[in-house]
Amino acid sequence: MARRYDYMDWLRVLSIFVVVGIHVVSKIINSTTTDDWIWHFANVFDAGLRWCVPIFFMLSGALLLTRDKEESVWQFLQKRLSKVVIPLIFWSFVYTLYNIYELGESYTAYEILVQFLTDDIYYHLWFLYTITGLYIMAPFLKLLVAYMDKKTFQAFLVFWIVFASFLPFLPKFLGFEIALDAGLFQPYIGYFLLGAYLVLYPIPKKYLMPLGVLAAISYFATLWGTYYLNIGLPAGEFDEFFYEHYRPNNLLITLFIFVGFQHMANKIKPNALITRISTATFGIYVIHPLIQIYMNKFFGLNETTFNPIISVPLVWILIFTLSFAIILAMQKLPVINRLVP
Repeated sequence: MARRYDYMDWLRVLSIFVVVGIHVVSKIINSTTTDDWIWHFANVFDAGLRWCVPIFFMLSGALLLTRDKEESVWQFLQKRLSKVVIPLIFWSFVYTLYNIYELGESYTAYEILVQFLTDDIYYHLWFLYTITGLYIMAPFLKLLVAYMDKKTFQAFLVFWIVFASFLPFLPKFLGFEIALDAGLFQPYIGYFLLGAYLVLYPIPKKYLMPLGVLAAISYFATLWGTYYLNIGLPAGEFDEFFYEHYRPNNLLITLFIFVGFQHMANKIKPNALITRISTATFGIYVIHPLIQIYMNKFFGLNETTFNPIISVPLVWILIFTLSFAIILAMQKLPVINRLVP
């Protein structure tokens, strides 16, 4: 499937913009308590934004697992892994330097290696490790997609929802978890395959309204559930159970947004700026925490510089715009452009 989907470009751009927003409001929600109005202000935003990362996995699955192009496993891996492993090594080094020179951390070479191997260098780099794992699995998942009929595919997705979305409620609220570890139904594999399913078997438009209702209910469930779990917790001990990407509430919101964009596909026209930002999403993702940090350090601009009603959208837009501008420049430089593919 070689052709470009314009709606996917728009969806990718919206998702990266939302990622930046999450990392702005999460600073508030992690440093205040439910006794503060500002916590509720941040929760209103954050509760409705957690669909953005699953969308990235779905877009990758939609494009990679439904391709008609024949490639050997090694051709596939060589092409994809180079685009994520090289940037992962470089940006891990960059954030290690930040930890050393800005946070005063001290590491031996062995400790740096261990941190790199265990995804413990900087909070947002986890995505690069996860997508690397999915890329490694993709040639084999592609065969699975090719030979599953629609009903078998649906059965797979049902099992994924049970194992990834519902079973975690047992230890959280009932105090026990079942011993069965169904590895193939791990959370992000399901989103990867769900993207492919929705391209192959689009959900009819008549189901869009019911999905919208379920998404709205899910948003309020996230809002209330997060408040309920955090009542009485001190600042810095935020319980994000309902914020997790693979909870049923976030799955339904994600599904509604993806399907909604699919049904707008005929109305979405090519846009040069959107296409350009879409090709910069990886770079924006890896660099925006640094922009956030140094905007605060050098200019005193953060989510609480002014009233949060003003500061949050202002800082959000500034971080996104500066990140895009820097990545745009980096992508025009030979060699450097390989670090922000």
